[in-house]
Parts: sequence; structure tokens; C-alpha cells
Amino acid sequence: MNAEIFFTALFLVAIAGLFIFESLYHWIYRFPDHTERQIIAYLREVDIESLKDLLNLADEGYLRLNLFPAEFRKEQRHRIAVTLEYYGRMSHNSLLVQQWANAELRKSGLTRNHEVARASRELINLCIEFRVHALITQLKLHAWLFRTKALPFISIPFLAEARRSESFDLLYSYERLKKAAEKLSRACGSSYQGQLARGM
Repeated sequence: MNAEIFFTALFLVAIAGLFIFESLYHWIYRFPDHTERQIIAYLREVDIESLKDLLNLADEGYLRLNLFPAEFRKEQRHRIAVTLEYYGRMSHNSLLVQQWANAELRKSGLTRNHEVARASRELINLCIEFRVHALITQLKLHAWLFRTKALPFISIPFLAEARRSESFDLLYSYERLKKAAEKLSRACGSSYQGQLARGM
């Protein structure tokens, strides 16, 4: 019991340290006035269909039934790590498009372009909502990685549960976010819509 409390406290301290480091990193390297053209180079490709397969409950059930417990635990740790990678890319992309939307919203105040203003606000709200739920899910996945390594006697979590944060579907939300980014791109009269969609 004491060991479990110690490892839990250690994990929470590590997460807090990572959060502080990431906050400092963004404070130093964040450029809040990114244009659409500029963010395209920084976007990280996300294969949504592969992520859907990874979070498929039926596929996970098949692995549980057909692998020995030790093999499944090892496979599940790999699957959790891959899911973390995908959610990390999605969070990164949503931060970039949010910065771009913020810049477009400020510009629309000067140009009185109400269509751009509406599209910018919609995208900003979707980005904030997605990033909050993605962070909660990423913390949960890190906790699962820790548990499956440090406490091998406990049950192996169902990765399919990581698709949702409460009733919030992260994959559906990210697809909405992509469409909102393309909508803002069209409202701005941009020629980068295709590159934006492929980059995300």
C-alpha cells in the first residue's frame, strides 16, 4: 500500500514537472501571430483511420482473447504509446490552428470581415474544447502506462475507452476541428486549403 502511494505521488510530481516544462517551452517558442501559410510547415500528419482501428473495441477484444496475458500487456503498452503519439500530434495541430484563428480574429476586427470573425471564433472554441479533453486523456494514458509497468498484477485497461473523455468523442471532435479550419481558410480566400487538410 505504501509503495503504491509512493509511486502515485512520484507520478503526479513527474506530470507536474512536465506541465511546467511544457508551459515554459510554449512561453519561449510560441508565436501567437502565425499565418495559415506559416503553420502548414509545423503541422503533424494524423491518420485518423489508423487511430480509429487502434481504439476499436472489437479488435482489442480479439487481442485479449488470443494473446497470453503477458503478451497482451506488452502489446497494450505499445498501443497506449502509439495512441499518445497520435493525441500529441492532434493537440499540437489544434494549438497551431488556434493561434492562426486568433490572428485572423484580430485582423477581422480591423477589416470588419464578419464571416472571418465567425469562422475564427468557431475554430477557437473547438480547439480549446479539444485540447482540454485531449490533455485529460493524455494524462490518463500516461497513468495507464505507469500502472501496467509498475503494477503488473492489476487489470489491463481497455484502450478503446481513450476515444472518449466522459461523453466527448476526441476523434469526432478533431474531424470537426479540421472542417472548421478549412471553413476559415475559405472565408479568408486562401489558396492553402488542400495543404492545410493534408497536414492535419
